[in-house]
Formats: sequence, structure tokens, C-alpha cells
Amino acid sequence: MGKTDKGGQEFVMKKTALFSTLLAALSVSVAVAAPPAKKAPAKKPAPKKPAIVDVWTCPITGDKVDPKMQAGKPVVVGHYRVHFCCGGCPGAFAKLSPKEQLAKAEAAYKKDHESKTNKS
Repeated sequence: MGKTDKGGQEFVMKKTALFSTLLAALSVSVAVAAPPAKKAPAKKPAPKKPAIVDVWTCPITGDKVDPKMQAGKPVVVGHYRVHFCCGGCPGAFAKLSPKEQLAKAEAAYKKDHESKTNKS
């Protein structure tokens, strides 16, 4: 009985060693052959919000606004902070449609910007 037990144990050990070798070879081949892991797409940076720009030309009259003498509170339209020259202009500006307000603010900004660049 001793010989068969010893022979049986050798057989089991050889079988276990063979199985372990095959398992290791299979693991290596799967690891090498596996497709690369997908990377998460790169996040696009959030678009920067344009800074609010002060406009010191009245959008109603087209006159230069003196910061010390401006009338009422400035109004933000788009990325423009519009200042007014007199007490009647804020009300007139408020009656315009949002599209007209933006157009007037852009025109006033251009006029304001042109007058600053022409002084240089």
C-alpha cells in the first residue's frame, strides 16, 4: 500500500504542478493579449466667461459719461456695464428690447473704445 500511495501522491503533485503552470501561462497570455484599458476622454476646460466691461458712453445719447456725474445705477447687458449721462436715459434704455439694448451697449462700447484709442 505504501508504494501506491506514494505513486498516487506523485501523480497528484505532477498534475497540480502542470495545472499551475498552465494557469500561469494562460494568465500571462490573457494579460498580454487583452486590449488596452480605455482612457476616459479628456475634459474640455469650461469656457471662460467674458469679463464685465464698463461703458462710459451713454447708449441713448452717445455722450461721454462723467463717472462723478453719472445718472442712476449702471445696467449690465451681456458683458457690458452701461452707465448713463442723465436721469432720462435709464428709463429710455429700459423700454428697449433686450436685442436693442445689447446693440446699443455694443455701439456705445465701440464709441467709448474708439475715443480712448484715438487719444493715444
